[in-house]
Amino acid sequence: MRTSVFVGVLIASVTTAAAQSPVSTRTGHELNVSAGHYNYIEPGSLAISIHGLRIGGEYTGTLALNRRRNWFAQANLRGSAGHVAYDGWCRPWFITPSSASANGYRLGLGSASPCTESGDGDGHLEARALVGRDVLTRAWGLSPEAGLGIRYLSNGTTGVGGYRTDRYLYVPLGVAARTNVASRHLVTLAAEYDVLLHGWQTTRESRLAGGEVPATPTAPAFIIDGFTDLSFAQHRGWALRARAKYQATRHWSIEPSYIYWNVSASNVSQTTATFTVNGVTARQQLGAIEPVNATHEFLVNLGWHF
Repeated sequence: MRTSVFVGVLIASVTTAAAQSPVSTRTGHELNVSAGHYNYIEPGSLAISIHGLRIGGEYTGTLALNRRRNWFAQANLRGSAGHVAYDGWCRPWFITPSSASANGYRLGLGSASPCTESGDGDGHLEARALVGRDVLTRAWGLSPEAGLGIRYLSNGTTGVGGYRTDRYLYVPLGVAARTNVASRHLVTLAAEYDVLLHGWQTTRESRLAGGEVPATPTAPAFIIDGFTDLSFAQHRGWALRARAKYQATRHWSIEPSYIYWNVSASNVSQTTATFTVNGVTARQQLGAIEPVNATHEFLVNLGWHF
């Protein structure tokens, strides 16, 4: 009888110790502020880059689903914003004679030339829900987790905020490893792979102002009246995330991190261009795609846990 009681107390003690292990996932709330560099790239012969400093904030809430089996759930909301610069290419509009057009001309694009722009508003918002489980040893905690995420991006151009927006639905698959170093300061190393389920991209061409294009030796002057918006679907893409977190005190932490997105080209979408030549207006369909693109984001986060 005494032996049974002793064994029962021992098992309960071990279970409690595991549930309260200093290397298990911390429950509670965490707020942080971040600063980092953002760089969106479209590679190729006419490569472009949208880059700049962004300031952000993040909230993470973690609760225990089953303390005995070390299951937890986590909700995360992160956003950042800033002003970025564009380095890339510009192509002028031109017209060529066409008997199929109402005004006798067909609209096209000329040769590309390098161009830059700065001061465009840029930002993103991301929401994630994850479920994970701690696998604990005396010195280490290993926490695989998975869930669902939504990523929203907004890019401005030529003074038009939200000219281009993206929404990504993805599945995050990650793992975090924790251990104590230097007088019981917790260090967390984490990596994650995200699988894009679907992407929705909208380019609001209708928000861009039209204008007159001067005459050339081969064509008269004409007016760009406007375009309809473009909508694209993206079906393939992935992301990698890595972070290293140092718990300096019970409440304060510092965490450098890196996020990389790679998204494949979209389907072809059609916009309707309206242009006027010699007082006669015509409409023309133009095809466009959202090309292959990659995003690099380097961040440093300062966090407060409570």
